[in-house]
Amino acid sequence: MLSRESDDSIIHVDIRSYQEWMAWWEQNSQAAQDSETEKVLRASMESGIIEPLTNRHFAPEEITWNRENYRETGLAGGLSSRLRGTLFALETCVPELDKYNSKIFATEGLTEFALLMRGRFAKFIGAEYAINRQEKEALYPIPHQDLTKLTFASGLFDLVITNEVLEHVPRLDAALKEIHRVLRPGGWHIGTCPLAFMQHQSILKAKLRFGRLVHLMEPEFHGNPMRPQDGSLVFEIPGWDILDRARAVGFKDAFWKLIRSERHGIASNLCGGVLVLCLKR
Repeated sequence: MLSRESDDSIIHVDIRSYQEWMAWWEQNSQAAQDSETEKVLRASMESGIIEPLTNRHFAPEEITWNRENYRETGLAGGLSSRLRGTLFALETCVPELDKYNSKIFATEGLTEFALLMRGRFAKFIGAEYAINRQEKEALYPIPHQDLTKLTFASGLFDLVITNEVLEHVPRLDAALKEIHRVLRPGGWHIGTCPLAFMQHQSILKAKLRFGRLVHLMEPEFHGNPMRPQDGSLVFEIPGWDILDRARAVGFKDAFWKLIRSERHGIASNLCGGVLVLCLKR
């Protein structure tokens, strides 16, 4: 586990188990206090922010925060605090990314993040999940992909990115297995999803039983660019056991990267920073 960096304006910690998290939390729970998180907002309103990976600078008047939800706001250039956390993880885990040669797959094609990556990396492919032929035709030339049954060859990608997708997959372990399969040896998965950060066990909210949807808890829906009027059903909120499950399908390293940064405008309520799931094949 990386320790908190000496610069008080940033927290950057790699945490590989629930036990490591609880040990860090016991020593650093004050980092989640509103007064600490507020420092990121104040710094951005004074000096602006630098977007990780691209080094784009956004002036204070270009940034929009909501104190009730730091993770999904801090909007600048179309990206939120959470997505800048993903970019920070890309920059630190995969510094060797090459704009012409690195092969990157992301489970999004209709977002500001996808537009940014598509404009920066020549071999970036962003896909969406379509539920019928009409959606596939409307989506074209962006491809349809099912994360549990990807159509790509094994060992193809240097990087797979999933932002706020894993919680919507009815078979999470199958998705992890497919991500592992399409990555080259040494390749990375980087991405975000909700984390039940104070427990080891994942929260199963719905499942498919013999092809039929079964709700185990009150249905929960999140935004979906393909069907904004309906959203996407949440099947599972991962706990820290997702790291064990990732290792079980073959990932050599699995950790959550906790990030809070005044320079980059990365913050989140409750847990002290944005958590990014990092898996190395």
